[in-house]
Amino acid sequence: MPRSLALWLYLLTLRKASPQADKVSLAQVLRPTGAMICLHISTPEAQPAALVLVRAILRLRPGIGIVVTGANAGAALPAGAISTAAPAGTALAARAFLAAWSPDLVLFVGAVTPQMMLTAFLVEAAAQRVPLLLAEARFSAPGGARLPWFWSRAILRAQLAFFQRVLVPDQASVAWLGRLGAALDRVQTSGSIREPVEPLPCTEAERSALARQLRSRPVWFAVAVPEAEEATVLDAHERALMRAHRMLLIVLPKTPERAALIAAAAEARGLRAARRTLEEEPEDDVQVLVVEDESELGLWYRLAPVTWMGGTLMQGDSLRSPLEPAALGSAIVHGPAIAAHSADFARLSEARACRVAGSPAALADVVVELIAPDRVATLAHNAWVTISGDAGVAENIARQVLADMDFAVAQPKARV
Repeated sequence: MPRSLALWLYLLTLRKASPQADKVSLAQVLRPTGAMICLHISTPEAQPAALVLVRAILRLRPGIGIVVTGANAGAALPAGAISTAAPAGTALAARAFLAAWSPDLVLFVGAVTPQMMLTAFLVEAAAQRVPLLLAEARFSAPGGARLPWFWSRAILRAQLAFFQRVLVPDQASVAWLGRLGAALDRVQTSGSIREPVEPLPCTEAERSALARQLRSRPVWFAVAVPEAEEATVLDAHERALMRAHRMLLIVLPKTPERAALIAAAAEARGLRAARRTLEEEPEDDVQVLVVEDESELGLWYRLAPVTWMGGTLMQGDSLRSPLEPAALGSAIVHGPAIAAHSADFARLSEARACRVAGSPAALADVVVELIAPDRVATLAHNAWVTISGDAGVAENIARQVLADMDFAVAQPKARV
C-alpha cells in the first residue's frame, strides 16, 4: 500500500473536520450472492460514461452484482445495478461499507481529485487487497490543465498509486499525469466512453429506388429548419442553383404544419417544389422536396451527401444531434448557434468532420463547395471515424474490469 505523509495528514484533517463521520449508519444491506463490483462515479460529468460502462458489464456478465455510488448514482440505472450512498470519508465508514458489500473489485469512473472525500475508502480497500481500477480518468482540458499546487499534487499522486490500472481517454491525460510525476506504468489509453450511436433506419428498397431516381444529381438536406431559417435556406439554395443548376434541396421543417408554407414560398420564388406527404416525386425538374415525417430521417441522411443542421444559424434551438447524419455518411454543415449539442459539434470539429456557415451566402458557398466528391467524402469519412471509434471502448474496458476481477478472485490470498 502506498505511503504518503501528505495523504496521512489529509486523512487526519478530514477526520478532525467531520468527527461525526465515524458514526456509521449503514442501512441493512441485502448483498446479492456471487461476484460483486462497486462502481463509484467521481464527478457529475462522468455519470453518462458510468452508465454506459455499467450496461456493458451487465451485457458481458449477466447476473453480476454492481453497487453504484457517487454523483447521480441512481439516475437511469439498468436492472441488476443497485445505487446506494457512498461511505463517509473516514476509515471506520469505509470498513463498514466494505464489510457490508464485500466487493470483488472497486471501479472509479471519472478523474480523482486532491479534494476527493473517498480517500479513506481507497486506503481501506487497498489494505484489504480489493482491486482498484480507475476509468474515464480525464486529466486534460482545452489549452492544457494546470497542475495543482505542490501539496495537492502530492495527495493526488498518492491517490493514483492505489489503483492497479488507470484508464485515460486520451494522450493529453497521459502527458498531464507525466507532468504530475505519477507512475505511468499503470496508465493506459482507452478512448472515451460514450453511448454508441445507432444509425437511424430506413427501408432499403425505398432508398435504392430514390437513389436511382436522383442518379447523379447533387443533393443537400436541411433538417429541423425553424421558421426563422426557412427563408435563409431557400436563399442559399437559390444561390447554389446558380452554380449547380440540377441541385435538389430536401427540407424537413421543425414543425410539420410549416411544410405547405415552405413549398408555397419556394414556388413563389420560381422554384419547382414537391411534397412527400402528397406522394409527389423528386422529378428532374423539382428543385425543392419538402418532407415532414421524422421517421424517415435515416432515408434522407443516406441520400443527401450534405446535411444542414437547422436551428444553428440564428435561433440556437437545433433539435437534432449532428451525430445522426455523421453515423450515416452525410457531411455536416452548421451555423454558430450550437449550444444544444455543443459537445457533439466540438468532437466533430476537432476531427475536421463538419463545416461552419455563418450566413446565407456562406451556407450556399459551403454547400456548393461540398458538391465535389473528394471534399464531401473527406468530411463524411472523418465524421464516421469519429463515431465508429467510440463503439468498442466501453466493451473493451468492461472486459478488462471483469478480467482483473476474475484474476483477483482466483488468487488464494486475495484478501487479508
